[in-house]
Amino acid sequence: MSWEQLSDIAREASAVREAERSAPPVACPNDGEPLVSNGAGVLGCSFDGWRAS
Repeated sequence: MSWEQLSDIAREASAVREAERSAPPVACPNDGEPLVSNGAGVLGCSFDGWRAS
């Protein structure tokens, strides 16, 4: 494996990390339950009450 290939892998990992950070959450980080939207459009967990900020 060349240094250029390693550099490409690191660049791709950085792009994936940024895409995941900018996407809204889909599951509760505490227990993995799917998030549901309340009337105000805020995502939250119906199991433990966690809310996305």
